[in-house]
Amino acid sequence: MKILHLYSNWKWTGPAEHAVNLALQQQKDGHDVVFACGAPPDGVPESLVASATRADIEPVTDFRLCKHFNLVANLGDFPRLRSFIKKGNFDVVHTHLPNDHYLAGMALKTLLVKTVLVRSCYDGDGVKGGMRSRLLFSFMTDALITYSERTKEQIMRKRYLSARKIWKSDVPVNLERFDPGKVQNNRDAFGLAQEAIVGGIVARVQKHRRFEVLLEALQIVLNEFPNLRFMIIGRGTHIQEVAVKPSLKMGIRSNLIFTGYKQEDFVPTLAALDFKVFLVPGSDGSCRAVREAMAMGVPIIAADRGMLPEMIEHQKEGFVIKDTPEKLAQTILYFIEHPDERRQMGKNAHDKARKQFNPEVQAKRIESLYLKTLQWKFERQWRLMFMSQAKRKKLAEEAMQKVSK
Repeated sequence: MKILHLYSNWKWTGPAEHAVNLALQQQKDGHDVVFACGAPPDGVPESLVASATRADIEPVTDFRLCKHFNLVANLGDFPRLRSFIKKGNFDVVHTHLPNDHYLAGMALKTLLVKTVLVRSCYDGDGVKGGMRSRLLFSFMTDALITYSERTKEQIMRKRYLSARKIWKSDVPVNLERFDPGKVQNNRDAFGLAQEAIVGGIVARVQKHRRFEVLLEALQIVLNEFPNLRFMIIGRGTHIQEVAVKPSLKMGIRSNLIFTGYKQEDFVPTLAALDFKVFLVPGSDGSCRAVREAMAMGVPIIAADRGMLPEMIEHQKEGFVIKDTPEKLAQTILYFIEHPDERRQMGKNAHDKARKQFNPEVQAKRIESLYLKTLQWKFERQWRLMFMSQAKRKKLAEEAMQKVSK
């Protein structure tokens, strides 16, 4: 098949990585894949274009593809994208964010082509309601891929799409990269003994990520187990205000390791953890950092938010908790005091990741979705050819009424 992926952003985020990984696997499977995204500003070292190029995908940056709706940019993108799709003779346009979904949907509505529009939705806790969502899903979507049962149920409840058009999948992980059997941890680089108990969190250090709960829980734990070391893997504009200064005031700063942003040595750093804490999904509702830790055999302590309870079976791959400081501290202490159970949960997490987050398996599933959707569209167009003008008019009116509700 000939597939066009559209991604309306230039930043290298969790969803961007998912989109690139899918496109890369589809290339390996023999499909003709084109990946288009926004061009990064001059001088930006980290971008989707740079990361995709390293992964052996050369993105098309001929369109502005702004993350958010931009009237001027979209008016410029629309005719060029329409022409690009028409000349490209694509079987599938796979969109990943609302604005690229809108642009592709409008382009395809004005073209008499066989192409189907597929959307990946990375929201873990449901999509935003309103006219835009109803327009995109009800009027411009041939198939929707969601990674969360909660989101799937919400979309069906709001009747944005029929059930047969919604496919539940799992976000793939680069299992070759996140293979604990091939990675040596870098505890020595942080002055950590191999026998030490080390926890960690991988997240942008932001005010809404509940670092105050984490620090209070760690203070409780350290009163009982003062040898715990805890890594904060990430960066953030407010890191001093959110984590560094509070930890100094609480007297626990010496037990914390602020690693900063990790790229080349991220996997060895992740391998240094005995367990991982994750409290609030960020911009990536699919929680990439949790999936990667599971692939590395690291058990998870997760808050009961978003799709986290769907990913982690309580007391099997880790714990899903109400994230009060007391409950979080109690769970951390359980991991410290029960090393055999902690290791078994890590093994369970690794086994689950190998089975459910396999890129080849997920790409084959999405390929099946493409083929089924193309078949449905062909059958529908065939039926319309023999349908009376009055019947076609009635169907169009019903569709518009559905969108306006």
